[in-house]
Amino acid sequence: MAKIQDIRNNIDKIDDQLVKLINKRGELAVKIGQEKSKKSSSKHFHVPHRERSIIERVTRSSGGPFPNKSLKYVFREIFSATLALEKPLRIGFLGPETTFSHQAAIKQFGYSSKFIPSSNIESIFRQVEKNECDYGVVPVENSIEGVINLTLDCFVDSPLLICDELKNTISLHLLSKTKNRQKIKAIYSHPQALGQCRQWLTQNLPNAEQIATSSTANAAEMVIKKINCAAIAGKLAAETHKLPIVDKNIQDRVENHTRFLVIGKDVAKKAKHNKTSIMFSIRDEAGSLLKVLQLLARNKINLTKIQSRPLRDRPWEYLFYVDLEGHIEDSSVKKSIDSLIKTCLFLKLLGSYPRKA
Repeated sequence: MAKIQDIRNNIDKIDDQLVKLINKRGELAVKIGQEKSKKSSSKHFHVPHRERSIIERVTRSSGGPFPNKSLKYVFREIFSATLALEKPLRIGFLGPETTFSHQAAIKQFGYSSKFIPSSNIESIFRQVEKNECDYGVVPVENSIEGVINLTLDCFVDSPLLICDELKNTISLHLLSKTKNRQKIKAIYSHPQALGQCRQWLTQNLPNAEQIATSSTANAAEMVIKKINCAAIAGKLAAETHKLPIVDKNIQDRVENHTRFLVIGKDVAKKAKHNKTSIMFSIRDEAGSLLKVLQLLARNKINLTKIQSRPLRDRPWEYLFYVDLEGHIEDSSVKKSIDSLIKTCLFLKLLGSYPRKA
């Protein structure tokens, strides 16, 4: 026991040193903020590429045994708390609290940020455009249900840029105070969540009415006082609203991921691995899309996604949304975009930003 106590005493000393060093780091960060305020009219001093380079450096140099994933979380909270010494970042997300969008926003910006819920994706764009939020976090694609069209549509008229992306694993559970599944008559959830559990619901609750809600968190709130009803939501919603989990991981595929975009007014700096997103329209004639794809292929541009959307008020005409590997500062990407501008009727650069694996 004496040996254990000696080890604990050493841990206490290290903890005391960590606190002093973290506070020293905070003091230096405040000084940087004060210097920046003399030279810049920026509303905040968030420097994502600086944070990213720090995380890359410390994880690369770490010899363990602390896992790199845990190091990333620790430094994310240090960054978040340091920024809050000046002014917390205001982050818009698809609410209410406990949604997967809320969890993604916390993962990206840390708990010291101020999170502002919105009832719909359009409102998140408006909040950032009006400087009511510094950034917004919006879902754009699910590995089961596919692209979220509303998010893509919002980029048509918005001046905002994609600053970053993140991917979260989505685990969906059946929540209900009615512990006997066979007594459940109605199931509440967001349409995306219902779609991600379609096969499971058909097999296990074929006669239950499916009722769409604005979010999974909202669904959990609605069934708290309802009899013989259930919600499909995440673990955090179950814990927050004290709803028992009747069945776990009911999504149709084990690998269920949602990709989120960070939107803002800042241009993202070039990282080690990058992605560029554009949207464009082309002439309604044979071979138009093929010409675009051939142009990209000649410049050895790798596409990671292409999605078409109908143009508003123009039947049978389409906008194309494309994600491609590389940054707009790369000569091959810039050359391709310049060529596309001459070929397309309309082209808009949505942003170049760090690509997540």
